[in-house]
Amino acid sequence: MTDKCEEIWQPTDEQVDRIILPAMQGIAQQCAGYINQLKCPSEFIAVMLRDVADAFENTALESKNDSDSSCGCC
Repeated sequence: MTDKCEEIWQPTDEQVDRIILPAMQGIAQQCAGYINQLKCPSEFIAVMLRDVADAFENTALESKNDSDSSCGCC
């Protein structure tokens, strides 16, 4: 996501309360379950989450490069 897009889009209070916070809590609970199932250190799960975030960022960068001038969200 470009700086321009980050400046333009802001979630509403309702989106934060009804979607974003519950999603983050659900992801955290799911990851805690993986730690218990795998008997792995939490740092391993942190690496997994970073890899997922990187994949989203790389996809956004590729889309921007393909469209040449716009990130597609503005």
